Amino acid sequence: MRYERDLQVKLQERYRRLYKADYKVYDREIKYFYDFIQKSPALRAIAERVAQDLPELDSDKWVEDHFVRRGHYDWPESEVGRAKVTWRLITRWVTEEDPTQHVTYFSTDSNYNTMFREMTEKAIEPFVEYLQEQIGSASEILYMLERFTRRLEWFDQAELFDKYKVATKHGEDLYDQYLRKFLFDQGVDYPFSQPKSASGQADIVSGLEGDDPLVCEVKLYDPDRSYGVPYIAKGFQQAVSYAHNYGKDVAYLVIFNLSDQGLQWPNDEETKPWPPRLHVEGVTVYLVTAHAKPRPSASKRGKSSPRLVRRDELVQQTDA
Repeated sequence: MRYERDLQVKLQERYRRLYKADYKVYDREIKYFYDFIQKSPALRAIAERVAQDLPELDSDKWVEDHFVRRGHYDWPESEVGRAKVTWRLITRWVTEEDPTQHVTYFSTDSNYNTMFREMTEKAIEPFVEYLQEQIGSASEILYMLERFTRRLEWFDQAELFDKYKVATKHGEDLYDQYLRKFLFDQGVDYPFSQPKSASGQADIVSGLEGDDPLVCEVKLYDPDRSYGVPYIAKGFQQAVSYAHNYGKDVAYLVIFNLSDQGLQWPNDEETKPWPPRLHVEGVTVYLVTAHAKPRPSASKRGKSSPRLVRRDELVQQTDA
């Protein structure tokens, strides 16, 4: 998961620059920090989700009520609430106000450089750590899913495909159960199948008893049996909807390719990391493909053109 690790490192470097900035140019450096988040689809998706979380929390009103005098401030009870208020402050500093207006709440020092560094430590550093944790959580799941695709393709592909041919109508249940069992063995404690939610039933939502549920939708690709791209698009839309229901900014769509055709997905990241991912409505959806049908060797396979899936084929109904 090199992309996620690199992003964490870059985010930390941006924080370091902000922390070391002279107070006279702090407003410009915070603008660079803000722009970095906005230009990174993964970070922007997390920030957008944070801004939408806890609708009962009015960030501006919170600051007005709890940032009341020099050296005195308070955060909401939850980390998400703190992140929401901090992101709102950053946005205000970039678009509306001079950060000098808030710096005295975080420090009683008389040296402006010290005051700004204390504000950066107390406000921005926890926000950066929150972003890094969100990125790190996704990295762990992606590592598991990468190992899962290898296990399927290297060890169990033929056996599962034989079972699929016998019970095609129940093929999705077959592969769904296989994935859930793997996730459980890897330490995902509650990979339950199809718990109820406001929008229907997600194929896999783990950890619903805790604070960090995993939303994962499973779909088959087998156009000869009506499991084509429109069917995958339904799974994509469901993943976004379930993420909203469970307050998540990350979802996973695992596609079991049961055809002889390769699949090439759109990717909202310029560096095209694995797996492809799209950022829609504040949710990052990772598209993980497992080749579930045994294929002949490359020398016997001949030429084949992959199915190029356009972004609008997946997100058109979601964005509407």
